[in-house]
Amino acid sequence: MEATKKGSGVFFRIGRRPRWSSRAAVMPIRKKTPDPLVPPLVPRFGLPVRRESLTYGLLITLVLTAGALASSPLAVPVDGEPLAAGIAAIDDSWNIAFTANGGSRQIAAADLVRWGNPRDLVRGPVVVLADGGWLAADVLQADKETLRADSAVFGPMEVPLELLRGIVFQLPLDQLQRDLLLDDVSAAEGNSDELILANGDRIAGRLEAIGDAIVQIQSAVGPVDVERRRLRALIFNPSLLSRTAASGLRALVGLSDGSLAVARQLVLDKDSLKVTVSGGFTWNTAPKELVYLQPLGGRATYVSDLEPAGYRHVSFLDWSWPYRADRNVTGGRLRAGDLIYAKGLGMHSAARITYVLDGDYARFDALAAIDDSTAGQGSVGLRVFVDGSVKFTSPTVRGGDAAVPVSVDLHGAKRLDLIVDFADRADVCDHADWLDARIVRER
Repeated sequence: MEATKKGSGVFFRIGRRPRWSSRAAVMPIRKKTPDPLVPPLVPRFGLPVRRESLTYGLLITLVLTAGALASSPLAVPVDGEPLAAGIAAIDDSWNIAFTANGGSRQIAAADLVRWGNPRDLVRGPVVVLADGGWLAADVLQADKETLRADSAVFGPMEVPLELLRGIVFQLPLDQLQRDLLLDDVSAAEGNSDELILANGDRIAGRLEAIGDAIVQIQSAVGPVDVERRRLRALIFNPSLLSRTAASGLRALVGLSDGSLAVARQLVLDKDSLKVTVSGGFTWNTAPKELVYLQPLGGRATYVSDLEPAGYRHVSFLDWSWPYRADRNVTGGRLRAGDLIYAKGLGMHSAARITYVLDGDYARFDALAAIDDSTAGQGSVGLRVFVDGSVKFTSPTVRGGDAAVPVSVDLHGAKRLDLIVDFADRADVCDHADWLDARIVRER
């Protein structure tokens, strides 16, 4: 065999059979299916159209549009189209006054899916609440009954330990590890306090006090003092939590610093935002700190809050993937299009999840996307079955694509199946998200 250069490739001769090998020859090429809604570029009035000029113009338009929308988060009503809007007021009966396009519109919280999106926590410590929320706050000190902290958003506060799950002193730099640690603290079970050290070691016992620099715990081998700088997290005794079943209209409330509260009551006017949480505590802040609002207990029931009648994952090889409620399949928060979603399902191809309905629902609505955790990889097909008949089939959804709206009629339906199928490359990075997946009752 001999090789000689020719052009940009290399010519290999094996006997009498030549073959060209070049960079272009070994790179996989995916043929793009033309979008029937987008006409091809053609000359107009006999003049050639420069694709580069159209690209630059489109980019400028997108940037200007994004800048205009950035000041007004998206409000998604249960019925009707989303709109970019600000919140002007929320009264004590959960009526929300929006401002949009120079006008105003009022929507009852029960008729709202979401306004805005939660933000990521950027620093610790983080005080983890028993009701599923958390607060970015400097921990000042604590005794056996009460924690004293200082929040950049809410100011100084005192919270009984029975309303707290724990404290994350050091947030991991890795996004997924940060999410998993918060969930570890939120879901902990047992009958003792527990310290999680930065090196991964754990010390169980009874918390005595939290000071400026030291945390004191009574362990099985006696009293132990641990420097706070060596602590990753602290879990308060789960058996002593005040557990109150969530009921009635309430809302997830996101703040500018990444804090997330579960509000039992929410009042906003031009001067203040008042957030009332479990235990009857009301925290005050400026209206500008509110960046996200998602009512719970209204007309929209999130499927992540329901127990499925069945779930099955068919692995491409031997790896099994469970579904995740309000998380992606790796356990991280739902992220798509550089936005965080608090509600939804994470599923991996190929999988089916089934819900039994009572026949009183009007629609199933969601956004379908590949989670940002894949860094642009992955591809899936999604289908929705109602009472055994397919009612929705998505195009191939790939990593980095915009989320695909899903809306399916459920009048009289008794069964709902959500299916995630393989697409381009088997099951590689097929981290599918059903964002804000919900079944909606009639008004």
